[in-house]
Parts: sequence; C-alpha cells; structure tokens
Amino acid sequence: MRIHINPKYNKLKRFLKDLPVNFENTGESIYKGRNEIKVFEVEGILLNVKSFKIPHLINKIAYAWLRGSKAKHSFQYGMEIIKRGANTPEPIAVVEKLKNGLFHDSYYISLHHKYEFTIRDLIGFEFPDKENILQQFAVFTYEKLHKNGIHHLDYSRGNILITKLANDKYDFSIVDINRLKFEKMDYLKGLKNFSQIWASKEELEIVAKEYARINNKNEAEAAKLLIQFDKEHKAEINRKNNLKKRLKGNC
Repeated sequence: MRIHINPKYNKLKRFLKDLPVNFENTGESIYKGRNEIKVFEVEGILLNVKSFKIPHLINKIAYAWLRGSKAKHSFQYGMEIIKRGANTPEPIAVVEKLKNGLFHDSYYISLHHKYEFTIRDLIGFEFPDKENILQQFAVFTYEKLHKNGIHHLDYSRGNILITKLANDKYDFSIVDINRLKFEKMDYLKGLKNFSQIWASKEELEIVAKEYARINNKNEAEAAKLLIQFDKEHKAEINRKNNLKKRLKGNC
C-alpha cells in the first residue's frame, strides 16, 4: 500500500491504512457510477472519499510503475490548485493498493465540501439569478483558474460546485481534478474551456460576453467564437459516442 498524506492531517493515518478494507461496508455513499464517492466522519472531520475503479491491465502496470494514478493526480493537482489561490476541496491524502506488483485500487480523500448546487442545475433550466451566476462563473474561471495557469480539462457541468453568499455573490469550487494542466491560458484557449458545459446559445452568450469584458475583448465576437467552439465540442463528443456504439455492436 502507498499512502501520500497532507501533513496537516497526520492524525488520520489509521483511518487511511484501514480504508481499502473498510470502504465497501462503511461510510455514506453519495455517488455511484464508474467510480464511487462516500462521506466519512473521522476525528470530527467530514471526509469525501473517491474510490476509482480498478483499471485495465495496461494501466495496472502504468499506474504502479510508470506514471501516477488518477487518485494520485487528484491529490497532487489539488495541492497545487490551492497553492495557486484557486478553490477546490482541501486534499487530505491518496491511498493506492498494489497486488502482485500490479496496481489494484485507489482512493482520493479530501475535505467534504458542502455546496448548494452545480452548474448542471441551472444550465437549460429556469433558475433564480441565473444571468448573475453565469457572469460570476466567467469571472471566477478567469480570475481564479486561467490567470493562475489552471486548465481544467474536464470543465463540465457537475464539476463546478456553487454556494450562494451574501449580497448576491457566489462561491465556486472545482472538483474531479485528475485531468488538469498547469499551463499558460491565452484568451482563446480560456474561452474555449467553456464549451464543455454543454450550454444553450443564450447561456453561452452570457458567459462569453462577460469573459470578453474582463479581458477587454469584443463581446459580440466572443459570443460567436464560443458558440462555434461549443458546436465543435458537441460534434466531437457525438462522433465518439457513435463510434463506441458501432464498436459495441460489432463485438
């Protein structure tokens, strides 16, 4: 077993060592799909534990000896995100288990972040203060992520957590951070990042115009660009999904 821990949380070492044995039968499951997320209370601290599915053979070798696992990347990237001044639930640890020299299962542990809704809850729906939220989302993305060289490669609806503050202000935090790049984000690359939220033309226009405004760019041109980026992104996703269906049909 390999454990990397945020030194602030050394008192949780016993919980972390026992986690691979206890995960299945303890904790409160809040999401179960390809991976599973559970909430635990340990030493008075609410923990969010993400269990990653066991990888295929090639990645069992790669994660064990050649490159970091998704859980390890989540921990490392989370620490760097906070260091750069952006918002993500505080990383606590990563636990990786090997069997017979091959990577087996892994867990990313962070502080449990209480939030009210995600971008998914308002895209495509009537939602209170929606335009203001989307404008603040654009500002957060630029000020906290792009200016700090943080490129979230899976910047999709469910990965942006939102909490309402006082005076119609909102707090944003990013999750699902194992796919990330720390790199210079120019204006067009930053604008294109929003194409992943799968929004309507009207919603994209709100985001694009605000992003252009804070970058001193032409707002109408920004809206046209983001709508085109959105079309290209949706076409690529649909192409991949159709290919997967055809491959499954031939199996």
